[in-house]
Amino acid sequence: MQRETSNRVHLTSWLQVREAFRSKELRQAGYSEGAVVMADTLLDLHGKAHRERRRLENRLFRREIFSYWEHEILGRTIDVTLSPFIQKGKADLAVIGYRCAMNLTATIAGIDQDPAEAEQTETLYAIVKKFSEGATLLHSTRDKDEVRQEVKKAMNQFAISFYTPSRDRREQLIHDVNEGDRDKNDLPKDVLTTLLINREKLNLSDEIIFREICFYLQAGAHSTANAFIHTVDNIFSWGDQYPLDLDLARKDLSFVQRCMHESLRLHPASPVALRRAMEDIELSDGTLLAEGVEVTLDLIEANRDSKVFGETSEMYDPYREIQEGIPRWGMSFGAGTHACVGAELDGGLEINPDRPASETLFGTVAIMTHALLSAGARRDPDNPPRHDPSSERKHFSNYPVVF
Repeated sequence: MQRETSNRVHLTSWLQVREAFRSKELRQAGYSEGAVVMADTLLDLHGKAHRERRRLENRLFRREIFSYWEHEILGRTIDVTLSPFIQKGKADLAVIGYRCAMNLTATIAGIDQDPAEAEQTETLYAIVKKFSEGATLLHSTRDKDEVRQEVKKAMNQFAISFYTPSRDRREQLIHDVNEGDRDKNDLPKDVLTTLLINREKLNLSDEIIFREICFYLQAGAHSTANAFIHTVDNIFSWGDQYPLDLDLARKDLSFVQRCMHESLRLHPASPVALRRAMEDIELSDGTLLAEGVEVTLDLIEANRDSKVFGETSEMYDPYREIQEGIPRWGMSFGAGTHACVGAELDGGLEINPDRPASETLFGTVAIMTHALLSAGARRDPDNPPRHDPSSERKHFSNYPVVF
């Protein structure tokens, strides 16, 4: 189905949204409001420029590197982040989620920091949250110019305290490799190093590289943290009805992954994706998209399409049977050339009982959730969670839990 106005088309069915995502004639159009942090980043590029940078960064986002991050880095990050809260006996999921996701994403982006340094973590945490507010400015209910000024201030602070030292260290390492004083395998496996090595090839300015790192930090931390909170919330609610399943989630990581995939389907990081038609397009169902029209891809509706996900598609059900060829998480990671490069890092691999354990990826969100539940977390009975009043998106501003 689609809803039309004079210059807008709203696509809601699974097939329409999937086809639109895959169309090369539809250009990204959702981040003009948040250009302060999103301009010229991978997510906002189109055509040849996007293909070249995506091809370059895809070298980092390979399954064996995901496996290394999941098995070697994530566990320590979660332990360091969770331990103080477990000892205290209470926490806020919004804080835990952001800190865990932020520290892992900083490693991937190429920002040097120590998750065990509380003051440093607090500073970076505040900066990255402001980046996220700028990137999602389209959905903000605040004065947009005021938010932009706050984002610029955060970017300046980030450049001084984190980005410049991290960049300078990598440039020295790259210099050492070029001079033959160091082996290239000693270089960090992160986005910043990759961009610095290839900046002349892709004609990347210092400003573009800086914003790309800001983008990676906010995108990884923001989406992962929110997916984590929604996953825990859904498991708690499901556990109210089925207590044995809550007990299972505290013990079985594979079940948590199943719960996480269903939660991702119902709560995509972005409820819509916006595109603009570069020329006249006709979808396979006959829908016409005229050149210049703004196209809204409704991920909420597409992920709840009853023709694809059944008559109970609006409901949360971790035992849902999914048609072959349909991702359990729906369209929440996008599709086509702009599909999320970190989908397997966040969501793991599709559930497959025949896959060898050594090749299994459960995903950052499932591992974070399982660690929290294994520690005995439950909702704080005296402090109910609250939604963020400054955003049209369904985000939790705080979610108290006790251990």
